Amino acid sequence: MKNFWARLVSAVFHPLFMPSIAMIILFSIPSYVAFSISAQAQRLIIIIVFINTCVAPLLAIFFLKRIGMISNVMLDERVDRIYPVLVTILFYLFTWYLFRQANLPSLMVYFIVSATTLTLIGFVITFYWKISIHMMSIGGFTGFLIAVSMTLRYDIPLLIVASILISGLLGTARIKLNAHNPPQVYAGYVTGVLVMLLLFFYFRS
Repeated sequence: MKNFWARLVSAVFHPLFMPSIAMIILFSIPSYVAFSISAQAQRLIIIIVFINTCVAPLLAIFFLKRIGMISNVMLDERVDRIYPVLVTILFYLFTWYLFRQANLPSLMVYFIVSATTLTLIGFVITFYWKISIHMMSIGGFTGFLIAVSMTLRYDIPLLIVASILISGLLGTARIKLNAHNPPQVYAGYVTGVLVMLLLFFYFRS
């Protein structure tokens, strides 16, 4: 199939998967975050995050397509992204509410607030320009890894390097698929990294 590898990379590292992957990595780091939460509770949190930030938005996309509010579930057109991103923001806010109610470690709250803010920025930009949401997401993920490493004082160089390399591969895939042009890809990645890092530094100050 033409551009199969690009479609595969875009699917595997889809923005809907990144919050769940971030939670799994956070719990795998030996720190107060993992030690203060039981293994059973960790699994429950990952499931909740996966449902709220992946399954629910995905179902919403299919529903929006069914009622004719978007033309394509792949969200190739800029205007098709507005309602799905808005719905995703609402589910992110709900996840933040659950985190606050459960009195989870502040680092987890910082992440979901930062991810919500980043999604909101993408939502606003989408009204005017087709910035790459994929690259904002992987950029935010890279920024998250750097921020976690600095906050927990735990070195994860291989993960950070892998994230950067995957970001390059993902950006190439998005351009290869004609989903975005280079400026949209670069702007998305830089925005993701900077917003995540700046918000983490702000919350810690």
